[in-house]
Amino acid sequence: MVLCKVEPDFSGCHDLSMLEQVTAGSAVAGFVVEELIGEGATGKVYRAADSEGRQVALKVLAPELARDDRFRQRFLRESRVAAGLDHPNVVSVLDAGTENDALYLAMRYVDGPDLRQVLQSHGRMDPSLALAIVTQVADALDAAHRAGLVHRDVKPANVLLEGDHAYLCDFGLARHVSSVSSLTTERGFVGTIDYVAPEQIEGEKIGRLADVYSLGCVLFECLAGTKPFDRESDLATVYAHLNEPPPKISEIRPELPQELDAVFATGLAKAPEERYSTCGELVAAVRAGLEGKTYGRRSQRRRRFLLGAGLAAAAVATIVAVLVTQSGSPSKHPAASPKGPPKITQKTIDGISLGHKASYYKHALHGYQPSILTPPHFPELSFELPAISVVFPRRPRAFLILTWNKRFRTAAGIGPCSTLASMHEVYGSRVVPAWAGTSPNHKVHWSWQLGRDLLFVTQNHRTISSVVLFDGPADARRPQPNKPQSWANFIGGNATGCE
Repeated sequence: MVLCKVEPDFSGCHDLSMLEQVTAGSAVAGFVVEELIGEGATGKVYRAADSEGRQVALKVLAPELARDDRFRQRFLRESRVAAGLDHPNVVSVLDAGTENDALYLAMRYVDGPDLRQVLQSHGRMDPSLALAIVTQVADALDAAHRAGLVHRDVKPANVLLEGDHAYLCDFGLARHVSSVSSLTTERGFVGTIDYVAPEQIEGEKIGRLADVYSLGCVLFECLAGTKPFDRESDLATVYAHLNEPPPKISEIRPELPQELDAVFATGLAKAPEERYSTCGELVAAVRAGLEGKTYGRRSQRRRRFLLGAGLAAAAVATIVAVLVTQSGSPSKHPAASPKGPPKITQKTIDGISLGHKASYYKHALHGYQPSILTPPHFPELSFELPAISVVFPRRPRAFLILTWNKRFRTAAGIGPCSTLASMHEVYGSRVVPAWAGTSPNHKVHWSWQLGRDLLFVTQNHRTISSVVLFDGPADARRPQPNKPQSWANFIGGNATGCE
């Protein structure tokens, strides 16, 4: 008979006097306490009765949380939002407020075990049962996300089972998307380390995709009987969440289809944008995987549509070029008619954008070789197969992407190994001289800048040796030493694939 029971790690080092005053027979905000049914880092949960004798689950929060004015205000505001969630798989929030300086949350009482107890007692589940339970939880989470709530602590202990019906609880501690601050305390983030998303560990802005990750961990445990990153210490678990791919579930449970391996690789991707877009999409992918099918993500289908549209546009452009040529007008350089969508844009190279942490690039691009550019002593990840390097300054996010891949082209057909003559023919006055200098291999190089984010680098004044995407200056025509443009030019001179 447990509701929202959390791990018993609430230690005696905190001020427990307020909680100790709550005993059987005492009243809190009109609810008569009957017995303690759970306790954890955020407080204690009691079975209680309302004024009409109906049973409720009453959560009294830890005193240090109640003393935090910012937390108190957000808790009361978000509890009201949670109370407005009318969903069959969400434990109803009946009341929330303060009583003698204590924060409390009254919820519907669910007469049944939590999912953690079931997994501890019975181990891994039959796939159909696991899918039935998690489908209900996914529906609850997606409804909450549409209402602007992120749960932040999705775990088996917060999934309650009453027969074949599943409920998700503890939305009273969820964080509203519009909130600027998090619900973290001096003890760290609100969440359970075995199921927490990488961005939550790193203290970044948390959105619905963190819940997708956590739900993926829960579903993995239901199917495999073990957590995806079960390690001997919290530190090792945190490291695994941040750096290690999830294990292949088909190796843990060989009777399961191998298609599930790719599903969990996506659901537990380190970069949020690489995951399934909703909890329902994660469940749909698992359902397809259990049937031995490959799930087609909506975002992928959209990309295929856009690719088709791009090919159609390319076909029209080719027809126009042929008609212009036949009419006697001079044709552009052959490189100006690339096949398919461009690999180099003002925002991406091969679909890869700036501003992410190393884990994102390691996931999106494989076979990397770490190195240090000296000078200026920037860490670099070099991916030889796609011929891309990602460079980091003295902070964790990439500020430069470099390519020397001969097949990568802009929409106008310019890229590594294109001639400077074709670059000037295509772009004209839009491409401007940027900066000259000496490359790390002691060769003098020059570059031309297109817009504020792209550099075409050369070392022989005939062909482009590399293309650099960087966070450009406000005024592309006024390069300054020791600014992103000069560093981009310096590092870009390192690639000499065509010279």
